[in-house]
Amino acid sequence: MQPIYLLLLALATAISAQTTTVQVFNAGETTIPLSGVEASVVGANAIATTFAMQCKDNAPTSLCDLDDPVTITAGPSTMTFSAVYTTKTLGVNVKLTLMNDCDVTSSTAASCSGSAGIYGSTLGVSRSSSTTWKTSYSSDDIYYQPLTVTAGVDKLNAPQATQTPDAAAAGHVGVGGAAAAAVAAAAYGFI
Repeated sequence: MQPIYLLLLALATAISAQTTTVQVFNAGETTIPLSGVEASVVGANAIATTFAMQCKDNAPTSLCDLDDPVTITAGPSTMTFSAVYTTKTLGVNVKLTLMNDCDVTSSTAASCSGSAGIYGSTLGVSRSSSTTWKTSYSSDDIYYQPLTVTAGVDKLNAPQATQTPDAAAAGHVGVGGAAAAAVAAAAYGFI
């Protein structure tokens, strides 16, 4: 085999090893697919993996409308996201804050609690509103969506990915899921 072909084969293998697809927990209704986002691994341990999500290059806003990367923390028994999404529409500045924390007890059962708040202002006038919820999901409501991971894949195989964090660090942490946040906001009539 020619040396250039060996180099190309090695390069193709290295590139494919740096991209993977993981299945992430989701529950309830959603209209926003994860096909417009890609993620990088921020950190991983035996309990959960934290991903930073952002829009794929040239993704249409119908598939991804994130201005900034957001993070999502997911594991076999947890799914946590919180997001802050800001926009300006027709001269109105809007800030939407969402938090959702799910205890995934099995692939067919989960209990989630969360909160949503919205703040809007225009011409010196401001308004805000908030709500909280707690929902249990059964097998009919639970599904897993593929999420393309394009960076940090090596962290999934690093030694710390199999270690359990100490008790102080084992809590649910994470910032993110603006795609899911937008769905929740729409469901509550915020957007």
